[in-house]
Amino acid sequence: MPQNYRFRYLSGVSYVTASNVQSINISVGRQQQLQQYSASQARIEIRYATGFASPIPEFVAGTKVIIDNATSGLDMWVGRINNVSVQYGIPYSGGVGNADRLTITCEGAFAPLGRMQGDGYALSAGALATQLSTASTESGVALSVAGSSNPSLSAYTVNGTWADWVQLAALTTNARIIDGIGFDQVTLWSPNYVYTSAINFSDTANNATNQVFDNIEFASWADNYYTQVTVDPDALSPVTATKVGAGEPFRTYKVNTLHSSTSQATDYANYLLGNYDNPDFALTAISCLAEAQSTFKLDSISYQSGTVPIVNPMFAWCIGTQVNVTFRGTTFTCIIEGATMSATPASSRYTFYVSGADLNAYLILDNAVFGKLDSNKLGY
Repeated sequence: MPQNYRFRYLSGVSYVTASNVQSINISVGRQQQLQQYSASQARIEIRYATGFASPIPEFVAGTKVIIDNATSGLDMWVGRINNVSVQYGIPYSGGVGNADRLTITCEGAFAPLGRMQGDGYALSAGALATQLSTASTESGVALSVAGSSNPSLSAYTVNGTWADWVQLAALTTNARIIDGIGFDQVTLWSPNYVYTSAINFSDTANNATNQVFDNIEFASWADNYYTQVTVDPDALSPVTATKVGAGEPFRTYKVNTLHSSTSQATDYANYLLGNYDNPDFALTAISCLAEAQSTFKLDSISYQSGTVPIVNPMFAWCIGTQVNVTFRGTTFTCIIEGATMSATPASSRYTFYVSGADLNAYLILDNAVFGKLDSNKLGY
């Protein structure tokens, strides 16, 4: 089912749809666990035939933009222009350059935090939500946590950027970072805030509840296998957990955190070791062609049946969503870690990067997969 995507930019008080868009690419989240987060991004290429004679003044850094799907009526991603470049072609006649091309790169709300120095701000010890509120005031970016987890974090002096502190807070709480959902909004998605998508993936079924995929990847990530974990809290001494029976040299993962107690840090080290002490070969990515779907739902994977915590199930919200993937008769339960979307006027493709249920082994009550006693790593 072909889709009609739009790139819209703020002009005055209203949004204008750009014409002659040749391609749109969006990237959100990360490809694997333990990978450091970067800001979500979008890249748009436009045929800019009259741009040399009549440039569009809004195509400058800082302009608010929205990418949406006019076919489904859903927003895909929102952010601001980061950079603009033009490739001019020949010939040029009568104010028209038929070969002129404009490339616009855009960034999510996490990016500005990486340019905002903390200037030694002394962040007081306290609950995660309280610290996020303080960081929001200082940075101008709305920072929040989704989920019931609200642990206490240690005091911290922000000598680097505010993005550095947010990364530390996410690592400490094992949260996922989501942006591209608001112009100045970044959300830490707690691991206990898991919702099952109403949409499944399948290599054969293609209907209102199953999106068919044509590419699937399994891998054994070396970066997701460790026999020793050291958690080094900023205000405390490091603690180390080592796999029983593991011989030297150890495969060691060291992580800096903001834990406020040694017991917190110890629990977290044991959880990480229990999660990553086996070199599992697992499902890591699936890719779907939009036109192949009998009922297109790829931009609304974050939609949950029943209670919907997200009013607008936009593409950027898919991170942290629990999905089922059926391949050759076997169903795999996964959590979406990140995703990309690439589109041209003729076609669009969605790729979802996932982690297996065994790498998300925490206890969640009333969850059919993560709610089984004696089947999960309680950890922290």
